[in-house]
Amino acid sequence: MASPPWKKSSPSRGTDRISDLPDNVLGHVLSFLPTKEAGRAAMLGRRWRDIFCSVHTISFEEVEGERKDDWDTYFWEAADRRSCSGILLDCISSALLRRRNRCASSTSVLPVPLRSFHFAFDSCSGWDKVAVDQWLFDVLCRSGNEELHLDLRFHIGPICKRRKDEDNDEKEPKDNEGWGYVLPIALFSCTAIRTLCLSHCKLNVPDTVDLPFLEALRLTGIRGNDSGYMIQRLVWSCSRLVDLMLEANACLKKLTVLDKRLQRFALRCCHNIAKVLIDASELRSLEYSGSVPEESLLSLSGSPGLASCTIRFCRVRPNNESEFVGFRRFLEKVSNSKHLHLHHRGLDSGFFAVFPMFSSLKRLELQGPIQSSDSVNGIRRILEHTPNLEVLSLYMDTNPQKQKAKPITYRRRLEELDDDDEEEEYERSIVVDNLLVPDESGLSSMPCLRHSVKEINMVNYQYDVQHRTLASLLFCNALVLERMCVVLGKGQFALQVDLKKEIESWLVAKPEKSFM
Repeated sequence: MASPPWKKSSPSRGTDRISDLPDNVLGHVLSFLPTKEAGRAAMLGRRWRDIFCSVHTISFEEVEGERKDDWDTYFWEAADRRSCSGILLDCISSALLRRRNRCASSTSVLPVPLRSFHFAFDSCSGWDKVAVDQWLFDVLCRSGNEELHLDLRFHIGPICKRRKDEDNDEKEPKDNEGWGYVLPIALFSCTAIRTLCLSHCKLNVPDTVDLPFLEALRLTGIRGNDSGYMIQRLVWSCSRLVDLMLEANACLKKLTVLDKRLQRFALRCCHNIAKVLIDASELRSLEYSGSVPEESLLSLSGSPGLASCTIRFCRVRPNNESEFVGFRRFLEKVSNSKHLHLHHRGLDSGFFAVFPMFSSLKRLELQGPIQSSDSVNGIRRILEHTPNLEVLSLYMDTNPQKQKAKPITYRRRLEELDDDDEEEEYERSIVVDNLLVPDESGLSSMPCLRHSVKEINMVNYQYDVQHRTLASLLFCNALVLERMCVVLGKGQFALQVDLKKEIESWLVAKPEKSFM
C-alpha cells in the first residue's frame, strides 16, 4: 500500500532554510526588530552567534519619567559617579562593543557599517557625556562610505509649554553655559551622514563644516545663547539640504534659506522667530505650528506648488481683529495647496469667516473639537471655499472643558402581536428632538459636496448634537460619494448600532461603507 502523500519525505524536510541565508540578509532582517530582540538571536545557535555584527541599526530609547525616582539615591557620593542612565548606557555600550570585539577577533567576520544610530535620554546628566562621546566616535569612525542616519535626543518630554499669562509671550530661557551636551566637532565632518536629528544639545559648529550629502536636518530645543547663529551656520553649510525641521528653538530670531531649494520645511513652536526667507520654487510640504504669525514672518520666493500643508495654531487670542487678518494672509500664502491639514482647536467663528479660497485643494483634514453650532457653520464655510475638494477627513477631538453629552434615552413602544401571545416586542429609536436641521437655503453654496467629494472620513464620532448635525449635513448632500468611513467613539454597543443605522439613513449615494 502506498504511503499517504502527507507522509512522503521531502528533500527540504528538517532543513533550516533561514539559517542558510547570507549574514548580510539575516542582519538586515534583524535590523527591523528592537535592538535587544536582535541581540537575543545569538542564543539560537552557533550559526547565529555573530549575526549581530551584520545588524545595521541600533536604537535605544528611555520612557519619559523612567528615572524620576533615581535622583533620590546617593549616587552623588559614589566613587564611580554612577549615572542615572545606567541601564541605557550599559545597553548601548554592550551593543556597540559586541559588534566591535567579535569582528576584531575574527578575520572571517566582516562588520556591516551602521546605517542608523538612535538613542533618547529621559534626561542627560554630566556623567553620561563621556559615554556619548565614545559612542559617537565609534559610530562615525566605522560608518565607512555607507549612508548614516543619526537621531540623538537628550531629553524626552513636551517641547512647547503654554504659559498662563495673558500675553502668552515666551521669554528666552536663561541658558546655563555649563548645561547640555556639546556635540563633538568630528560630527560635522562625517561625509556619510544623510539624516541628522538633534534634540536638546549644543551644536558648537566649527568654522569648516563638511556634510556634503546631508539631506534631512531636524533640530529641536537647541541650547546655548548663540544657538540661533549656530543653526543658521549649519543650514548654510549643508549644500544638499532638502528637508529642514526646526522645533522649539527659543533663541532663533531669523532664518534665511535662499541658497538651496527645500522640498520639505517645518517650523514648530519657535515663538521668538520674526522672519523666515525660503526659496520655495521646489517646496512640496510645509508645516507650521505656533501663534498666528505676522504677515512678514514667512516669505516664500518663487512659485511654490505645495502638495501638502499642515497648520496648527497653538496660541490664539480670540475675537482679535489683528489675529483674523494674520490668519487670512497666512493661509493665502499656501492657498495653492492640494492637501491641507488644519488643527482648528481654539479657533472661533471669526477665523472661519475670513477663510480664503483654496481652488486647488483636493484633500482636507480638519482636526479639533466640534463644540457648538458655530463649529458646524465654520466647517460649512470652509467647504464653501474648497470647490474642487475630493476627500474630506474630520478628526473630532474631545473637548475636556465641555460638559458631557446628555445621556441617551430611548422611546419604547409596546405592540401586542396577538391576544393569546404573551411575548412583547420593544422597538427603540434614538430621540432626535435636539437635532438641528441643516438650512437647505445655503446648500447651493457648497458645490464640492454635490459635484466632487468622493470620500468622507469621520473619526471619534459620538452621540452629540453637533456631530450628528454635521454628519447629516455632509451625507445628505454628498451626491457623488464613493467611500465613507466613520470611527465611532467609545460607548455602548446598542448605541453604536443605532448611530450606524442613523448615518446610513442619511446617505443619498451608495458608497463603500466602513464603521469602526
